Amino acid sequence: MKTETRLRHADRLLPVLDWLMAHPDDEPDLYHLAELACLSPFHFHRVYRAMTGETVTATAQRMRLHRAAGELETGGRSLAQVARRAGYQSAAAFGRAFTQAYGLAPGRYRAQRARLPHPQEPIMHTVTLEDFSGLTLATLPHRGSYEAIGAAFDRLYMLAGARGLADTETVGYGVYYDDPAQTAVDALRSSAGIPVAADADLDAVFERVALPAGRCAVLEHVGPYSELEAAYAWLFGPWLAQSGHEPADVPVFEAYLNDPKTTPPAALLTRIYLPLA
Repeated sequence: MKTETRLRHADRLLPVLDWLMAHPDDEPDLYHLAELACLSPFHFHRVYRAMTGETVTATAQRMRLHRAAGELETGGRSLAQVARRAGYQSAAAFGRAFTQAYGLAPGRYRAQRARLPHPQEPIMHTVTLEDFSGLTLATLPHRGSYEAIGAAFDRLYMLAGARGLADTETVGYGVYYDDPAQTAVDALRSSAGIPVAADADLDAVFERVALPAGRCAVLEHVGPYSELEAAYAWLFGPWLAQSGHEPADVPVFEAYLNDPKTTPPAALLTRIYLPLA
């Protein structure tokens, strides 16, 4: 596919990704999505798969199962309600899909989360001190719940891939500017980014964000992104209090070392970087 064609297709598919994120409870309609993308219904699915690396159905399912995992953790809805909101008419079908993605049946996943220590007593994690060499990112901004930043990464990788800036092996970085415990969800600010050369010629679709060099506390987490809150509780609570270090006036950021489209959530590897003064 020529570069001009990829750029055109990437721009056309942005409204499709926006629609999927805004309507997680609706079944994707081929003709509506093709219309949003200004593409023929006969070719829409092939173009979407070529640009995003997955089918529309896979994107919708991934978004729904991610939301379902969060709902199972909070415990506010029954398993049947979570299954229906994830688009499954039977608990058995939901159970099979969730188990395949997360490695545990929904009931066991909920029970396991319920046995985790109280937020005031978070699980211990290993934290290492590293000298971060600095990094320049091409980013897209995200506003709202940090758990929903995945949609910004979907857009980022499609737009960056069309410009030859990223592929499936490119490590993604999330930069988080606000404390979700102190800031209203709608006001939370974050950025989805990929590494680029410091002097990279970026067009207006991207924002350039520089992560400064410096000493960082690094916590490596294995598991679903929905479980990162407990890791943050440990890092900013017991570890920071006992470390003798002070955080720098720099946002915390995360590196995502494998692809959530092809990696089971239980095997997702995330590095949380806390810059130190």
